[in-house]
Amino acid sequence: MDGDGLSENDVIRIFQKGFNFSQDGPGNRLVYHLAGCNLRCPWCSNPEGLDFSGAATTLGIDEIVKESLSCRMMFIDGGGVTLTGGEVTCQKDAVTVLLKKLRENGIHTCIETNASLKNCEELFQSVDYMIADFKSPDKEKLKSITGADLDTIKNNLLFRAKTGKPLLIRIPLINGFNNGEENACFFVDFFNNLKAESGNENLFFEILTYHEYGKEKYEKLGKEYTVNNGFVSPEDVRLLATEIKIKNLKLIHT
Repeated sequence: MDGDGLSENDVIRIFQKGFNFSQDGPGNRLVYHLAGCNLRCPWCSNPEGLDFSGAATTLGIDEIVKESLSCRMMFIDGGGVTLTGGEVTCQKDAVTVLLKKLRENGIHTCIETNASLKNCEELFQSVDYMIADFKSPDKEKLKSITGADLDTIKNNLLFRAKTGKPLLIRIPLINGFNNGEENACFFVDFFNNLKAESGNENLFFEILTYHEYGKEKYEKLGKEYTVNNGFVSPEDVRLLATEIKIKNLKLIHT
């Protein structure tokens, strides 16, 4: 319990909030950036949100619902509330409660997740629209660079896909980590199998090219930014996009 008598399942810890159009789910959305992440991706664009300390602010679930309802008129073009990070599943119990309350009030919900934590089925079932990173098909490289377990991610994505609800899978394309023809084929083989096994036609895919939006933030935090030459070529993007289209998968750009 905190000083207001709220338990950890009654509050959400965030480090940023604001509106964004289309990039964090459909339409105009109120976006909450949740503090805490289980991974340590070197290219992270929000390193200030990796831990629960620092700039994190605690908001009550009912407070977020009230704020969201007050913004309802701004949720144009199918908008609503998006929870991103950090990593939302690090606060999965409270997030699941929040998602259900938002939906009970007629607010469209979306999460952005790395899908790398176990026992998140209720959360993934509860949300209207899910955006997930799929960083690498190379199990050993994924584990050593980010700390994520590939099998857990695959199981989570399959669970979500089998619900039939929308799932957008984003590939952050990074030179020396997951680019090249071999990786492109491995990515798309998994995507194609995911569609076939789940039977979900609401699967979408997006390629995100490497950027250095987090570099200055790392420096301000006194941390080393370790990515060198992460920018990918137009050919890398074309290779992956072509493989996705060959399999008749839905490639989008938000």
